[in-house]
Amino acid sequence: MSELTFAKSFLSTLDSRPIKLRADHVFDPEQVGLRVPYTLPRLSAPHPSMPKKVKSAQAPGSSKSISVRIKSARNPVLEFAIPNAPLSTTSVQDIRDAVQSRITDTQGGQVQLEKIKILYKRKPVTGTGKTLAELLVDEPAILAGGKEVEIGIMVIGGAQAVETSVSQPEVAEKQDESPPKPAVGPSGAEVLQTETFWDDLQGYLEQRLKDEGEAQRLKSLFKDAWKSAK
Repeated sequence: MSELTFAKSFLSTLDSRPIKLRADHVFDPEQVGLRVPYTLPRLSAPHPSMPKKVKSAQAPGSSKSISVRIKSARNPVLEFAIPNAPLSTTSVQDIRDAVQSRITDTQGGQVQLEKIKILYKRKPVTGTGKTLAELLVDEPAILAGGKEVEIGIMVIGGAQAVETSVSQPEVAEKQDESPPKPAVGPSGAEVLQTETFWDDLQGYLEQRLKDEGEAQRLKSLFKDAWKSAK
């Protein structure tokens, strides 16, 4: 066997054996690329899923509300109020419905909703599904609740206002604010001089004591005491 044949046989034997590296061997990254893909280690425990947000239903009366004053200066001349209107649920459509129930056209018929335009700060409000909260988004003081806001209306083609039962509570409230009228008839000591007062007193005592004789005795006692004190 020649030396060339022996060298080829020896190199082929070395190629078939696995390459053994020391434990502290370090690859040169400039010469040898990564042989395995680099992956991040898995977390020890999976993270719990985020809890779903559940909107709780508001209790009746908990929603903030305001008083809406509807006003039309001309054709028709109309003004009324919608008290305690919830900001989150009262829509422009609700206001149009309230206006429609209070007006008629020149022939006494119902006015179409498309002809009723809602104005806020003299500017038309677009969209019928918009709520008061969305309409007053730039008015934080009013959104706090308990305030009054003025909404204008315009009816295309004109209309006339009609009397409705809705406006009666407002009239009743204004009447209740007037001072009470003085009672007509005898008062004070003049009442004590009438037999009607003492008969009423005896009837009250009979009702409370369930004893007619005792009620009559007490009536005479009170009447004699009043006469002696005059």
